[in-house]
Amino acid sequence: MELLGLPNIGNTCFLNATLQCLLVLPSFSKEILHQEQLWSCSPFSNLLRCLSDVHRLGLPDNGANQASKADLMWKVKYSLSGYDLKYLGDTQQDAHEFLVNMLCQLKEEGMILKTLGVSYTCPVSQLEFQLVSVRTCTSCGRESSTREDYNHLSLDFSPERTLLSSLALTFKGKKVEFTCEGCKGLYASKVEQFHTLPLVLVLHLKRFGRPGGLEKLEAPLLFPSELRLSTLCGDMVPQLHSANPQAPSIQGSIPQTLASQVSSPPGEAKDSTLCCSDSNDQEPGKVLLTASVKQQPVKSVNGYYQLTGVVSHLGGSAYSGHYISDILHASGNWFCCNDSQVSMSNEATVLRTRARSAYMLFYMFRYCLLSPSIFLCCYICVRFLSPYRA
Repeated sequence: MELLGLPNIGNTCFLNATLQCLLVLPSFSKEILHQEQLWSCSPFSNLLRCLSDVHRLGLPDNGANQASKADLMWKVKYSLSGYDLKYLGDTQQDAHEFLVNMLCQLKEEGMILKTLGVSYTCPVSQLEFQLVSVRTCTSCGRESSTREDYNHLSLDFSPERTLLSSLALTFKGKKVEFTCEGCKGLYASKVEQFHTLPLVLVLHLKRFGRPGGLEKLEAPLLFPSELRLSTLCGDMVPQLHSANPQAPSIQGSIPQTLASQVSSPPGEAKDSTLCCSDSNDQEPGKVLLTASVKQQPVKSVNGYYQLTGVVSHLGGSAYSGHYISDILHASGNWFCCNDSQVSMSNEATVLRTRARSAYMLFYMFRYCLLSPSIFLCCYICVRFLSPYRA
């Protein structure tokens, strides 16, 4: 546990808590380490180099101490200062904004590698997905659809104060101002659904509102350890999102690194930073749909999302407080990471105690190898026919 801790070098709890949840994702870390020979050839891969070093410091027998970790934390901050100079100072920063900036810088470093002709896969692609937005003119019924790229979702709190109801509220149909190209109508009904699903789903809970200033919402929001998105996908099931055209579908073969792992409406304040698109469309991050989307029936979904990390903000003010994280380690144990202090925890404690403080949730897709019917048959055989299970 001592190896997992990250020192606070001056109001850097936002950095430590976010890195813990990101680097505990086995597929994310492996994507960086397995491609080290590719990105190490570029002098601009500063953040990739820092993340690989931070990951290695948490491995057994690495000989790291708090002094070497502190030096590395300074390098992480310095590498991000090229994206935003505020990270050079020692003031407290927002963990969500830090995550967005870090993902964007990783994307930029990946784009530089591609311009150098390097066949490189950016680890951020594991967090990316697409939403399809369908606008239907209320006057003539004419439909228009767009796809938009995201690397996380920001959620308002629903009246029911549950994660599922907050997600459902986000995808609830709404009336919007829209100029129809056909009848020139001024209003349309807008419905959003998942077009592709991420390997890692990051959910940002909007605890900081602006009714008369930046205030923190300390109301509890219950979130599950396992999350299924089939109810939010309409009558069709999207594929897993990937930069590779041969991206595996949920029904198809899932990479072994995933198969072996344990695995409320959006506001206007920061949602504009969600989109990261490489397309050359007139409207960044959006793609006009010109063909129908071919998807599979919902009943063939054979996977779910497993909670792997929680970033929590402690304190009653939006201008001060402290960030900690709870992570599901590769050993199968939950750990609470409070900067350099790491303690043992468990899933029940995380779900119960972080309902009022959870700020970002990390869910990893887990592929179910057995269908429910096959699983039930296996359970009956083992449970009731144990003398004959051979």
